[in-house]
Amino acid sequence: MSRYLVTGGTGFIGRWVTAQLLVAGHEVRIFDASPRPAMLDDVAPGLGALPECVTGDIADGSVRQAAEGCDGIVHLAGVMTVDAAADPVRAAQINLIGSLHVFGAAQALGLRRLAYVSTAGVFGPEDGTHPRPMTHYGAQKLAVEGAARAYCADHGLPSVGLRPYIVYGPGQSSGIAAGPSVALAAAVSGMEATIRFSGRVGFIYVEDVAAALVTAVTHDMSGASVCTLAGETAEMDHFVSRIRAAVPGAHVEIDGAPLRIPGDLAETPLPGPLAGLPVTGIDDGIARTLAHYRLRAAAGEPT
Repeated sequence: MSRYLVTGGTGFIGRWVTAQLLVAGHEVRIFDASPRPAMLDDVAPGLGALPECVTGDIADGSVRQAAEGCDGIVHLAGVMTVDAAADPVRAAQINLIGSLHVFGAAQALGLRRLAYVSTAGVFGPEDGTHPRPMTHYGAQKLAVEGAARAYCADHGLPSVGLRPYIVYGPGQSSGIAAGPSVALAAAVSGMEATIRFSGRVGFIYVEDVAAALVTAVTHDMSGASVCTLAGETAEMDHFVSRIRAAVPGAHVEIDGAPLRIPGDLAETPLPGPLAGLPVTGIDDGIARTLAHYRLRAAAGEPT
């Protein structure tokens, strides 16, 4: 049995990472500004009582103490596009400086297993090959990728970073990228929902991202790999049509400009044990998300 630190471990992706680690028999310590272990019960009843929770600010260096006694780190703490645009300086303190504290903690403690989330937003709208972000969030995450390479070159610290496109599934409720997830929850409850961006994007199911992170942190890696996860690429109109096919009468609309990211991104070949991990298609991902919310509704719990 190993112990893993998960920063942002009760957030949208974090709760699925934490759950997969716990189900696999590992111990988990969550580091978060506001840990909400009850969110883990949304994944599976009773999970919220299992992890150790540490409250702290990722930007102040206290993650170093939280990482003591751990065998690896999954770094997810951060703020996303809208919040980063509203306060770029504070976002940089969290996204970039916070990540430097995580890398520094891993290096100081001699940890050899580190996985983190970047973003497909490192790419600008016209080039899906050469990173040229047009958002503060994308720019800060691109800097994090560079820092990971520097820590590998300077200290031999291996890491795996993932650049997911639009992550969707049960549990996401905030940020512009949450639109598809919010729409699915609304479809089950009979509410209206508006997705605030349009165009062609890659849809990647949240459990696929969690599985890649868990696989990365539980296996020996080398170098400082960064992999793009595009999932299944489709027009937003297609995604909404599949929701309506699964839930006739669903009130889901699209109102917004395309994202500042290319519509088509090539999946990066995944290194070592990550190669061959399954990719959940849109229809299956929608079905699994709806089933999750319907189960909660049947139990009398809010979606």
